[in-house]
Amino acid sequence: MVSKLIKLFYQLCGVIDVATISAANFLISFFIIRELGPKDYAVYMNFFSGLMLISTLQNAFFHTTLSVKYAKISEYEIKIRKSNALCVFANIIHMALIVPAFFLVKYFEFENSLFFLVYCSFFLYLSRDLYRVYNYVFELRGTIVLSAIVSLFTTMLGLLYLFFNESDVTLNYIYLVSIISGVISIVIITYKLKFRLPTISEMKVSYYDLWSVGRWSSVGSLATWAQNNSYTYLATLIIGVEATAVLAIARLIVMPINLVASGIYMSEKPRWAKLYKNDKNILKNVSVKIILSMFLFITVYSILVLSNFNYIEMIFETKVRFDLLCCWLSVCMVQVFKFSNSNILNVAEEFKYLAVMGVIVSTLGVAASTILGTYYGAIGIIVGYLIGELLHFCCSQYKIISKRLFYAN
Repeated sequence: MVSKLIKLFYQLCGVIDVATISAANFLISFFIIRELGPKDYAVYMNFFSGLMLISTLQNAFFHTTLSVKYAKISEYEIKIRKSNALCVFANIIHMALIVPAFFLVKYFEFENSLFFLVYCSFFLYLSRDLYRVYNYVFELRGTIVLSAIVSLFTTMLGLLYLFFNESDVTLNYIYLVSIISGVISIVIITYKLKFRLPTISEMKVSYYDLWSVGRWSSVGSLATWAQNNSYTYLATLIIGVEATAVLAIARLIVMPINLVASGIYMSEKPRWAKLYKNDKNILKNVSVKIILSMFLFITVYSILVLSNFNYIEMIFETKVRFDLLCCWLSVCMVQVFKFSNSNILNVAEEFKYLAVMGVIVSTLGVAASTILGTYYGAIGIIVGYLIGELLHFCCSQYKIISKRLFYAN
């Protein structure tokens, strides 16, 4: 009985991990809306989407190399040496990118060093995300869950302290809470890992591995970033900051769906890479089960949200547009299939196809959002985004079928 419970816990680790991270992100966004107002939240979202560009590049080069290329290595010593060198490589880049923050703060004279706090918070997030993938590759799922839960409680306690003890809450304080949470999370997620300085030759191998994977996956990831964040920068340009806030608030309500879906597929990627190498029939069954589970989750979530719409407006203390919320829920439905197909093409190492398709699809999606947004406002921007997601799913599905990727090994 105990062994079955332990097995179930490890199977649900990915869900628990992303659920806690989703909760922490949701709490911060909710706190900003309640305490600082929708307009400041729109500014925050634009700033955050810009920073996520760096996260997208890290995902393309480092996460994909770890979870796809290195996850397939069967010899443990080779696997750990390569993964260790890659993480050291990433840490060097993280440290190098923090240095310019000091000069930017001084040059632009940011009040209360907000920029520096955002910068530090974000690179702690990058480091934590890197080691989450590392732990998934080596099946250290319990450590990931512990780190995520402690991080969530730290965030909750920090925000509660601000709510009850600070009369003048600013973004500075919120990002300080995020930094403290990030430091604690990284300490927990790395304390079991045994690192050593890699040799020059190992670093060279890491560089070539990163380049072989990232040269195409980065193009596809950048195109996806342009598509995924079009609702922030396009909305700001076309309909203004305040209207963008209304759009972003509706997006926040469905954020848990997106974070859970993307997180589960991220945690499953190393496993899918091994299955693609060893047994494609099992991979097909696993992917179908996850799609059905996510579809059921989104259906239940949608019913709960739409049936309690008035109550949600009371909690947020701001106006939420019902039509925008319905459109975002439709996007989430399509993304379940899109994320699954993207994972399959990634583990099949179809990086070039993903890159070319991503550029074409994101261009069409952004163009659709621009045209429809100009004529129909916020609703047009989301419909354009939905068109882009549908195109991505159709093109990726065509590739999976035409290349017969699920045929037995």
